[in-house]
Amino acid sequence: PVDAGAMATSDKLEFTGTYCYATGDMFCGTCDVTGKPAGRGILYYLESGECDVGVFDGRLCQAGEGVRYSKERDAAYRLMDGELQGGSLDLEESLRIMELEDTPAVRTKDTIPAPTSFDPARLKQTQAYYVYRQLADLPMHESAHGPSPFVPVWKKDEAEE
Repeated sequence: PVDAGAMATSDKLEFTGTYCYATGDMFCGTCDVTGKPAGRGILYYLESGECDVGVFDGRLCQAGEGVRYSKERDAAYRLMDGELQGGSLDLEESLRIMELEDTPAVRTKDTIPAPTSFDPARLKQTQAYYVYRQLADLPMHESAHGPSPFVPVWKKDEAEE
């Protein structure tokens, strides 16, 4: 049986996930079996706050057409093979080109909460959440912290609906 988050395409497994780098940059989208980028997704740059949407390989080389969003997500620029090409795009046009439902979430150093120390009450609350889900026969893969705002939501093809 194939996991609900996996798709069998041309004899290889693809997963939807998140891969974080030591630089603080983060990829959200299609990953291979090792968890590294392998397809369509969003690459968030921590230092600049910008993000690139496109098709990436395991070395984060972008292939084909893509879009770069500004730090505030109020401007978009066309990319070709990871390089800026042409001028700015209308935000609606950039969503249409990349087949995204919504503009990517803002992710900068300022938006990441400060780390906190160990909290026994938080641990017990998280454990209780998963015990409840197990007793209620609910899926165990849903986070106690809610869904990630960074995972891309792609527009569905009419054939998929």
